[in-house]
Amino acid sequence: MTSGPSSDSDLDVDPEMIERLDAGEPPRSPEEAQARGPYERLIERVRDLDEIAPPGDWEDRAVARWSQARRKRRLGIGLAIGATTAVGLAAALLLRCGAPDAAGLEVAVLTDDGSTYRGDASVGKVLQTRARVDRAEVDLRLYLDTRLIARCPGSAGCRRDASIVQLDWKLVAPGRYQIVLLSSGSKIPAGHGTVDGDLLEARAAGASIETHPISVAP
Repeated sequence: MTSGPSSDSDLDVDPEMIERLDAGEPPRSPEEAQARGPYERLIERVRDLDEIAPPGDWEDRAVARWSQARRKRRLGIGLAIGATTAVGLAAALLLRCGAPDAAGLEVAVLTDDGSTYRGDASVGKVLQTRARVDRAEVDLRLYLDTRLIARCPGSAGCRRDASIVQLDWKLVAPGRYQIVLLSSGSKIPAGHGTVDGDLLEARAAGASIETHPISVAP
């Protein structure tokens, strides 16, 4: 048979007893001495904890750990920066090594009489693009937005001699134009007439790519 819950009187704590205990007064009866026992033992344990002091060199050890952590962070950051710098230098060297193979793209906007126009490109002007032929295969293309509208060789306004390929194109529509120069030592893919797909095919074939965007106002 199980016992029932404790009565409220079993849970009551005599505040006067606690006050006398805190003041260091002796118990007034054997019953009070027995009731004070758990509290006295708890107080002794708390006092023992208060008397435990950290090691004398705890401050030096804490500073040493903090300094070591800082050195590790700095080393990690330094390695990351070093790796990034190395990648950047490698990319720069690759670009420099590839520069002599590039044909070199030149872009100008002309007026109807053929003189160079100093303002922004606009409808009615002539877009002139030219490149020096340094490799066996050179393909000069002009895209409006994403669609191929002209190429050299192949379109009217294209001229090519032994060292220069040039495309003159009358601007009849506003929009964002993309001039693309492809050069390679082997055959360049013809593409499908869209700038993203054509560049992917050319890059996969090993062609060098130069691009020049230009906005044309109405």
